[in-house]
Amino acid sequence: MALSSTKSNSSASASQPQAEPGADSAAESQPPVQVFRETIESLAVAFILALLFKSFVADAFIIPTGSMAPTLMGAHKDIQCEHCGYQYQSGASEEFDSSTGARKEVMVVETICPLCRKRESMDIEKNKNHATFSGDRILVSKLTYALSDPKRWEVIVFKFIEQAKLNYIKRCVGLPGETLKIWHGDIYIKNPKYPNGISTYESADGFRIARKPPSVVGATLQAIADTEHLSPAVGEGRLEDSWQDASKESIPKWQTQIQATPTNRSSKYRWDAQVSDVPEGSTAMLRFTHRLDESSRSGTSPNSGDFRFITDFTAYNQKTFRTANGRSDMIETDGAHWVGDLAGQWHISTSKGTQALELLLVEGGVEFLCQIDLSTGKATVRALHDGKAISVFEATQGFAPTLEAQTPVRSGSTHRIRYANVDDSLRLWVDGKSIPWGIDGGYSIQAAVENYRHLPVHRPENPLDAAPLGIGIQGGSGKILQAQVFRDIFYTATTFGGSSSSSYDDPINVRNTKEPYRMAKGASQSDWSPEGLIYQLGPGDYFPMGDNTQASSDARMWNVRQEAGQPGRLMIGRAVMVFWPHYWTYGGIPFIPNFQRMSLIR
Repeated sequence: MALSSTKSNSSASASQPQAEPGADSAAESQPPVQVFRETIESLAVAFILALLFKSFVADAFIIPTGSMAPTLMGAHKDIQCEHCGYQYQSGASEEFDSSTGARKEVMVVETICPLCRKRESMDIEKNKNHATFSGDRILVSKLTYALSDPKRWEVIVFKFIEQAKLNYIKRCVGLPGETLKIWHGDIYIKNPKYPNGISTYESADGFRIARKPPSVVGATLQAIADTEHLSPAVGEGRLEDSWQDASKESIPKWQTQIQATPTNRSSKYRWDAQVSDVPEGSTAMLRFTHRLDESSRSGTSPNSGDFRFITDFTAYNQKTFRTANGRSDMIETDGAHWVGDLAGQWHISTSKGTQALELLLVEGGVEFLCQIDLSTGKATVRALHDGKAISVFEATQGFAPTLEAQTPVRSGSTHRIRYANVDDSLRLWVDGKSIPWGIDGGYSIQAAVENYRHLPVHRPENPLDAAPLGIGIQGGSGKILQAQVFRDIFYTATTFGGSSSSSYDDPINVRNTKEPYRMAKGASQSDWSPEGLIYQLGPGDYFPMGDNTQASSDARMWNVRQEAGQPGRLMIGRAVMVFWPHYWTYGGIPFIPNFQRMSLIR
């Protein structure tokens, strides 16, 4: 079969045979049967290659439920709060049959904003973006686990042990042969398979806390407050701003300004805070107190003296349904458990010559104070308990009194700084870049404080966990353009049997107090448990859990075998990226890509 034509060349020798007339056209034309055959062969090869790629290299999946929210979305609503302008998601998987995917006579008609906690009614006829969107479409690498084993904190896809036809997606938190404990929202490991990311401090019962790497921490933090999305109660002065000056009387105080921006749908108010001419050696501190507008609840009214401990409230799970039998209201305005693993992010500028910037995080009565010297950029962290410095930071030998790192932060500059306390480890980011400490940022309070109880603390002379974040200026002037508060995932130590549930870990159950939606000052701390929920993994088993731990069916509940966990032989691959989230409709134009959600999966 001729694949290319051969033409006469004017420079060829005279003895070279000359092509006959019409040879070119004869060579280039092919019988229709031959063209059809080559087309079929090409399609067959492409199909085989695609099948091989799908079977052994990568495959695409659609997320059906919200067990991995907010990291990955199942069928959901994507709403912009009409009160504060914040964009959030609410699960709607209940609208579909879990077995067939067919629509049921159920509709989500109301959701709740995670920041201002105001209800948002769905109006699908007038707003097409209030429709229920399908789950994220993700790309899964099958080749990854053909070449290596799953690692802790990776998002994995596997065949469900109890029904192999179902594919599940969760985060891997436990590895083969390990003993795993869920306690106070964190994961603890006995006999870890790999020491990386595991605390060096071992408790009396042999467990060590497992720490998420910075990339996973950043991807799984959940918003609690944002000054770009203030509630109308704060904007109109009916509720005190959460950020308040906490400076001593002799020091210049922080001044906050709030201005309405009626033309801005995504940010209803413009907020900033500034302080000027703080004396050298003195610090003007701005502290965050978690407050919510409860005026919509009968018999309640905003009170500037009240505060709430930050809890594991998850707006994704709160919704009101409309069914054939009427409405079913499942909305609550607070979570069940106190969360101490928090992060703050500030967009801040300092004037030239300002001495230092201070960042504060509090957990369980312990203050973690990070001071950044603005002349050198050196960051130093100290831990304080009862006002005294304690040596808690895990070093090569023993425990160190401080953490140190070099940052690009200098006086006279503007930066976005994030400071996080997650998994008994401190993390620092400047302008999106993770800043490494000289030693690992891990710590252990139990190693330094005898009979320490991991519970929130409030004292009249120091709010501690009632005002768990702060930012300060020392010796100079500064202005904060935006302040945000986040919390970590809180893994609940709960098992389910039918419709009942058993909780093995209540560090402080907010719902069991006399005021179920507000933890008052001086509340009882009797719900402390040192036990947690413990699992033993088999030699080939992994322990998968959903990021949306309150609404996830995972290894905590799978009891079909003596050992807990998920067999590695049923592993499909590692979730790599969200390549096609839901689309938007703008100005009547549908199918506009949601580029913001297209990203790698951490």
